[in-house]
Amino acid sequence: MEDKKKMIKIPRQIRLKTEFFIGFGMDELIKTIIVGAIAGIIAFIYHKITNQTIIATLIVIGAIVISVISLIKGNNNFSMVDTIKNIIKFKIMQKDYRYEKNRRM
Repeated sequence: MEDKKKMIKIPRQIRLKTEFFIGFGMDELIKTIIVGAIAGIIAFIYHKITNQTIIATLIVIGAIVISVISLIKGNNNFSMVDTIKNIIKFKIMQKDYRYEKNRRM
């Protein structure tokens, strides 16, 4: 038997995944936690070497804030990171064709 599927249009306001705030869901939270953990390790090493607590704390907070800002998806469902990935992919796909004009004398 044929399985008939109907495509329906879903309005923009309806979110398919659980989001903590607009454009920031569970996937983005996991990526932010990973960035925070890496920044925490770097800040811990920096703190052990220099014994400066404030700068180590600012490293962690700054990394988390930057990751949240760069991972929030906009109205077109792309984040800043997605846009940069697409730019790099487009740049790699491009091919160079050299053209030399033959001169007639």
